[in-house]
This record gives sequence, C-alpha cells and structure tokens, in this order.
Amino acid sequence: MNSKLIKKHSEDGYNILRKLHTIDLAVAHCAFQHHERIDGSGYPRGIREEEIHPFAKIIAVADVFDAVTSNRVYRNAMLPHEALEILYSGAGTLFDTRAVEAFRKSVAIYPTGVTVQLNDNRRGIVSGQNKGLNDRPIIRIISEDNHPVEPYEINLCNQLDLVITDCLATISE
Repeated sequence: MNSKLIKKHSEDGYNILRKLHTIDLAVAHCAFQHHERIDGSGYPRGIREEEIHPFAKIIAVADVFDAVTSNRVYRNAMLPHEALEILYSGAGTLFDTRAVEAFRKSVAIYPTGVTVQLNDNRRGIVSGQNKGLNDRPIIRIISEDNHPVEPYEINLCNQLDLVITDCLATISE
C-alpha cells in the first residue's frame, strides 16, 4: 500500500472529527498528531516536544502498542512484553517517557492465557494479575522439568526468586 495514502489517515481522521460538534476540538487535534514524535521525526507536520498535545503523546504510545501486538499480513503479533521493549527503546526520543511509564503500569505485560517458562524449569499459564505489579502475575503450573503435573497456582508476588524467562505461546483470539 502507498505510504502517502497510509499517512493520510491522520489528516482524514482530523477532518472527520473536527466537524463533529459533540466532541471537543482537542480530540481532532490528537487524532491529527498521534503519529508525531517528540524528536520531530513523525508525521504529518514533523512537530516536536511541547508542540504535541499531551493526549496525542499518550495516544501515540497506545497506538504503537496496539499495532505491534496485532497480527498483520506481513508479521505475527508480538507479545506485550516485546511491545513494551519497543516503547522503551523509543522513550525520550520518539515517545514521551512519562506516557510510556504510565502505559506500562496499566497494561498486563503477561496477559491471562499466555504460556510462560519460569527460571526453575516450570511451565505454566498466566491465570491472573496482581494490581500494580504487572510483571508478577499468578501462574497455573502445568509442568515441571518438561513433565506434566497436576495443575497448581503460584503467585509471583510471593515467589520473588522466580522470574519468567520466556513466553511460549500467544493467547488465542
């Protein structure tokens, strides 16, 4: 698909939203700016830092996360922890660091349903989340040393010596 055509969606969204009198004009401006980057490398205008609406900075982070965690015709979806690494690699240059940090605190890094490998060679499925500790989920253990076991749960908040070393499968849609 044509790059110019793809990039035009920011302007198209702005033009649609600015004509809706039931929403604030700032919403239209945020749609227009959601591909701007704080170093000026974004589009459609190449604006930077304080020229970008604070809400557009937040939307930019959420948009990139959504894009890379969604399946595309040219690649499979990334897992949330991989997407966060992309956001962190651009924090302070492409993305507002505060927006990336706030986003990290609000998203499940290991979503419920994903299969994970632990550092002690146990394998399990994320079965729940701990509020405020998105990198320490509750895991339903299904195997130990590659041998199936009667499933049981552990809470990584209570097992500080355990860490997730790998995600083995994506959750089904």
